[in-house]
Amino acid sequence: MSRRRRQSPFAKRTPVDWGGRIVLALGLVVGGYLGLTASAANVVVKVDPARAHLLAPGNGVITADYAQTLFTQNPTADDDAPSVRLARKALRQDPTTVEALTVLGLHAQLQNDAARTGRIFTYSNLLSRRELRPKIWAIEDAVTRGDIAEALRQYDLALRTSPDAQSLLFPTLTAALVEPQIRARLLRILATRPIWEESFIRYAASSRINPEGVLKFFAEGRQAGVVVPSDQRAALINALFAAGKTDLAWKAYARLRPNARRDRSRDPNFALAADVRTIFDWQAGYDPSMSAAILKTGDGKGLLDFAVPPSTGGVLVHQTELLAPGAYRLTGQSVGIDQPEQSQPYWVLTCQMNGRELGRIRVSNSALNNGRFAGHFSVPENCTVQTLSLVAVPSDDISGVSGQIVRAELVPTE
Repeated sequence: MSRRRRQSPFAKRTPVDWGGRIVLALGLVVGGYLGLTASAANVVVKVDPARAHLLAPGNGVITADYAQTLFTQNPTADDDAPSVRLARKALRQDPTTVEALTVLGLHAQLQNDAARTGRIFTYSNLLSRRELRPKIWAIEDAVTRGDIAEALRQYDLALRTSPDAQSLLFPTLTAALVEPQIRARLLRILATRPIWEESFIRYAASSRINPEGVLKFFAEGRQAGVVVPSDQRAALINALFAAGKTDLAWKAYARLRPNARRDRSRDPNFALAADVRTIFDWQAGYDPSMSAAILKTGDGKGLLDFAVPPSTGGVLVHQTELLAPGAYRLTGQSVGIDQPEQSQPYWVLTCQMNGRELGRIRVSNSALNNGRFAGHFSVPENCTVQTLSLVAVPSDDISGVSGQIVRAELVPTE
């Protein structure tokens, strides 16, 4: 019985077959390599544009990113600079690379070629609404021509489309609120409820760049139907006060808290509930080593709750006052304070002008007189702004100092 020999599957293939298969295999290898390097380049470009360009020199987007990196490091008007040559190469590889247009537009601007700059950035704006630099150019161009409406329209476009626009444009837009025409036209834009409205109101209120202009903007905005949350109004009051605009800060505060009076302290029962407190409200101290918090109670009132570690002292709560010269009486009530006399907390009224103390009132133990305390302060002629503070005194007690203030009010002496 003859044994049939098994034939190799490669035995019948001709040299032509082998050549074709080799070419196909090489094509797959090369294609795989190119795909791999392109994928790697797309990842690397975010952290190392130069290496990404080495991996994918024919990729217009990556070439443009590399050109932009080089130009950012060394802005130049030189036509033969590597960044400029790379930008031109990127456009030959991909005519839609807006990063390359940005480089060439800035390069033309450095050459004081306004016409070419305009053409490049106009084309870039047509290609992409998300590219920020062309819109900044459009803003600058409109400002140069005195076209406020167009400048603000470009602001709006940039803030709607570019994720990086807010950090760059909000400061200049806030500073510009000093101009009535800008405020009026900006309010027309905000009436359309752009996606950046809330962020801008929050930024303008707390930035301290131009609090007086922002105050006017918010006042005009109320008439136009622009809603400014109470927290942002409170932040603006603090910005006005920090800028030395004390009277304006108080006027804004009186609108925010209609029942507030300038001749006495406010919120005697610690009842105010607000995420952002103004300088004229009770504010808990900032020392992280001490616990001090204004808490709500079930009867619609509140209290100051505090706990201080042994051998620690500092401000537990404070409020800015604008008292006229004269005599004043502080009254209040505590709960849970039980300390030797030398470790009992005290109230102090300080003149903000020179740091001078205008008196101290000790808070005796709560078991005495049902926790009630009282005392007097005198405000001199040369002290227009004061701070009323409750101060914790260091204690040697192993449990430290703790307790609550359920009421505190400073009023003029009749």
